[in-house]
Amino acid sequence: MARSRSLSLPVRSPDREHGVTHVLFVCQANRCRSPYAAEIMRLLADDSLDIHSGGLMAGGHPMPPAGVQTGAHLGIDFSSHRSRELDRGDLGGFDVILTMARAQSRELAADDPHVIHRIFTVKQFARWLTDHPIPAGMALGKWLDEAAHDRSRDDFLGDDESDDVADPIASPPSAWVAMVRELTAVLSTIVVALGAARD
Repeated sequence: MARSRSLSLPVRSPDREHGVTHVLFVCQANRCRSPYAAEIMRLLADDSLDIHSGGLMAGGHPMPPAGVQTGAHLGIDFSSHRSRELDRGDLGGFDVILTMARAQSRELAADDPHVIHRIFTVKQFARWLTDHPIPAGMALGKWLDEAAHDRSRDDFLGDDESDDVADPIASPPSAWVAMVRELTAVLSTIVVALGAARD
């Protein structure tokens, strides 16, 4: 699996590229849910999506053995994965920021209210795209700034299992497999919706 970005540097906004949608996945430590979401989306999507992942905690830590083992069964090599911390002051270049839980969405929205319209849990975003199809040819980030401006702040409050992806960090492989199934289903919906907007 190609690793073109330095694993020692914080995750920062990418340079803008015409025709490319920049997606950021975020979980607490970047040791399980967000790296898995990024790799699953890379398997499902084409190169019009530039996919990143990061965490809210200090980086440099490996994925637990159960996660590496689960990835190996799926043909994904996480053996060299090291967690990366987000630069929370540099998020404006991402078209959409997809967290694994409402708590992470709240933190990021508090850090940078200017990007609040682009922050969703991954499950919220799948539902959002179903209810709000993207107009063909519209840049995702710019569209979200307009279309999501009246989202309810309730989307960021509390915890809700309908929005949160369970954290498998200290769990056996069966919990990692359940996470993979859940993320694959949700991300398939997102990838199809984003692809339809380009057609």
